[in-house]
Amino acid sequence: MPYISKIELRGFKSFGNTKVTIPLSKGLTAIVGPNGMGKSNIIDALCFVLGWMSAKTMRAERFSDLLFNGGNGSRPASFAEVSLHFDNSDGGLPINSKEVVITRQLHRDGKCTYRINKRRATREEIIDLLAAKMTCPGGYNFVLQGEVNRFFSMDPVERRKIIDDLAGVAEYDEKKQKSLNELQKVEANLANVGAVLAEISSQMENLREQMETAIHYKQLKREREQIRGILLQIRKEKCLGKIEQLKTKIASLTEEIEKQRNRYKKILEEKEKLNAKIEEISRSVDEKRSSDVLVVAERARAEINTLSDILKRTEERKSALDQEIESLSLQIKRLCDSKKTAAEETLESLLTKFDNTRSKFLDLYHSLNRCESLASAKALLKQIHETLNELSKIVERISASIGPQKIKQMELQQVNEDKLRGELAGLQRTRDELNKQVLELSRKIQEAQAKLKGADSQEKEIKSSIETLVAQRSSLREKLESLGKRERELEPKIRAMEGDLQRFQIQQDALANELREINNELKNVGESSLPENADPEALEKRAQEIEAELASLGERVNLRAIQDFRESERRYNEEKAKHDKLMAEKQSLLNFMAEIDEKKKQVFMKTFNEISKHFTQIFRELSPNGDAMLKLENEQSPFDGGLEIIARPEGSGTSYIGSLSGGQMALTALAFIFALQRYRPTTFYVLDEIDAHLDPKNRTRVAEMLRQFSRESQIVVVTLHDAVMSVADRLFGVTKENGISRIYAVELSNVEG
Repeated sequence: MPYISKIELRGFKSFGNTKVTIPLSKGLTAIVGPNGMGKSNIIDALCFVLGWMSAKTMRAERFSDLLFNGGNGSRPASFAEVSLHFDNSDGGLPINSKEVVITRQLHRDGKCTYRINKRRATREEIIDLLAAKMTCPGGYNFVLQGEVNRFFSMDPVERRKIIDDLAGVAEYDEKKQKSLNELQKVEANLANVGAVLAEISSQMENLREQMETAIHYKQLKREREQIRGILLQIRKEKCLGKIEQLKTKIASLTEEIEKQRNRYKKILEEKEKLNAKIEEISRSVDEKRSSDVLVVAERARAEINTLSDILKRTEERKSALDQEIESLSLQIKRLCDSKKTAAEETLESLLTKFDNTRSKFLDLYHSLNRCESLASAKALLKQIHETLNELSKIVERISASIGPQKIKQMELQQVNEDKLRGELAGLQRTRDELNKQVLELSRKIQEAQAKLKGADSQEKEIKSSIETLVAQRSSLREKLESLGKRERELEPKIRAMEGDLQRFQIQQDALANELREINNELKNVGESSLPENADPEALEKRAQEIEAELASLGERVNLRAIQDFRESERRYNEEKAKHDKLMAEKQSLLNFMAEIDEKKKQVFMKTFNEISKHFTQIFRELSPNGDAMLKLENEQSPFDGGLEIIARPEGSGTSYIGSLSGGQMALTALAFIFALQRYRPTTFYVLDEIDAHLDPKNRTRVAEMLRQFSRESQIVVVTLHDAVMSVADRLFGVTKENGISRIYAVELSNVEG
């Protein structure tokens, strides 16, 4: 059988915002803990997820009270959710899944949703799904806190109605009430029909005297109506001829309109196809324009332009450096020629500045070789250019400092000719590096040109394909425009034909109305065969003669006497048939109600006897030396009395339940509840503190009975006593921490029997 493997709660009552999982035993699961910790909230959660609709049944004033309210630093829950996980390995539930999860979620706005295996469902679907294995919400497999007291505090009639519910007596009561309602209607109808019969009989006597006087008048009237019918037939034939002509026109015009509509539809379909082709071509053009080949070619051109620009700047810098080297060489030559090595303090500082600027230039140059992008290369070239300009200015100043006007000062200070030669050598090395850079840039330009050459043919092919597609698209757009023109031409033409068709249909409707009027008149006068060569004028003349003869009979003739008599006779016969039928219905209803009462009593007594048998047997098991029985206050007519419980607990005399002690009443009430459950067993039971008023000995017996029940059904019980704990297959404790209920598994080996 399917059973609940675990319960999951989130945001429900005292269980906080964190998901809480409670695995259940296939047999008996006991939930224990001090009062106020939240044990019964687990039972409320079971009621909630199984679709119970009364908040008060779940110990709440309103449904929003079922949500965790927060406090002690915890935020209130925005929703409450409870899920039941069913082990459906044996396929007991009609769902093709080994695990079935039923979920109910409640939001603070009152919105409630149900789910079966995460699929949105209704409450009725869940109830129907579990109906075969578990009773509906409110069934006797759920015994909530305090309900044991309710069973022994009931009055006898309330107690008997429990048997009524289990026996399905309500179904018979509904049938009987429905029959009583029908009987009242039948009796009221009988009274009405009797009054009508008396009235019709009186009318028939008065009409019978006038009937013979009106016969001759009626014959004349019939002839007049025959003439009128022939005249109407003549009008009808003319009207039918016109209608046939209009039908021919309408059919022809309808066919032409349908033909033009089909043409219009084909134009729209062709336009749709052309638009699709145009969109497809446009996508192809866009794809080709974004082709990798075009991108590669465009990037190659950009790279060539950038590298060419860098090459040009590098060559310009190299040319400037050549001039500087040449100028420095001339200065060194002059120094050598004049044999003057002295220099003033200013020349020494200029040489130091020259060294520093040259070092900066070399650093920038070496950084150029490590550039990873054209943009960074451009920026470094700009800095190199500025550094070379600075070197040029320093060289000019050095040149000026060693000119003819400084000869006297240079004689005082020896110029370091070796140092100048070293600087010259450094500039020459820099020039060599720039030459290498020029060669490297030239090589990169050649590589980019090679890439461009490789992509050039494919680029031309793609551009040619794009041009072809654009031409095709233009051609298709021209066709689309042509179709649009044809569409615009067809629309007014179709509307004009539809206008003509509407006018013809209006004319046809007018003729149809005229024909209906003629047919209605023919119904009044009676259709007659149309004579050949009928003369309308002669027929009109004869009709006038008949009118004059009818007028000569005077007002003493009751023109409706014969018809009224026959109508009264017909009504009398109909009402008499109704009267006889109603009498038969009345007797049938009386017989049916007697049969319902008998079946109702039989069903009730069968249920009562079985429950009584279970009650006596269970009571003897709970109180071995005791005895108990169920007794109807009125055995001959059980529904006119209540149900008494008579018990003789072990060591006591025989008493009605109200005379027993609290513990004895609780034990007797439990026996009654177990008898109800045994009569209609289910796979799942929920019992909340049913052992609260029992003494230790009786708790042990009740616990043993629960253990036996758990072999066939799954049981969840809330208890405070060791007797029930000791027989549990699984035990959970409930405590509270900071206002939130916590679940703890309890080792059964630590529980004393």
